[in-house]
Amino acid sequence: MGTALNSFDFSEVPTLETERLTLRRISDRDRAAWLEVWKSPGVLDYLIDLESVPSPAAAADIIAWAERIFAEKSGIRWAIAPKPEGDLIGTCGFHLYERRHRRVEIGYELHSDYWRQGIMTEAVQSVLAFCFERLRTHRVEADVVEGNVASAALLKKVGFTLEGVWRERVYTRGGVHSLWQFGLLAPEYQARQSTQNGR
Repeated sequence: MGTALNSFDFSEVPTLETERLTLRRISDRDRAAWLEVWKSPGVLDYLIDLESVPSPAAAADIIAWAERIFAEKSGIRWAIAPKPEGDLIGTCGFHLYERRHRRVEIGYELHSDYWRQGIMTEAVQSVLAFCFERLRTHRVEADVVEGNVASAALLKKVGFTLEGVWRERVYTRGGVHSLWQFGLLAPEYQARQSTQNGR
């Protein structure tokens, strides 16, 4: 696996830039915009961490969670904002960072007005670059609720492999749900980068 050291020290949330997007630190001023993301049609269909659209108070707790995982050095959740200086239209990031095993899990959601425009693909690729190139992870994981074909297609597009199914792993909203387990390894990411860069 190698002995490359983590070159990121969690001293500050970095701002990530893509062609169309800025991924920046989430703050309390994003609360109303994040609520609108959760309220938009279809977003909560497969976002089973939430039983329903959060209240403003619950949204504040989720923002506090984003701050806490950064303070604990176990994750970063970024606000996705269109350039220039747009409001939050979704979030993306990693959590469950295990330094010893060089492993993280990623998650994301996007206001449905912005679906099918390649925005989340752009955001996820930026987060993957951070995870593999700055955090020096060896493995990035993603869990997708069975049936969420759009999220599965996005992950496959950026190089993930469907590794299996966790049967009836989550109980929420009055029922059990299975999860598709996706994974992407550092050598696979690096090979894709080399191919895309023509090397």
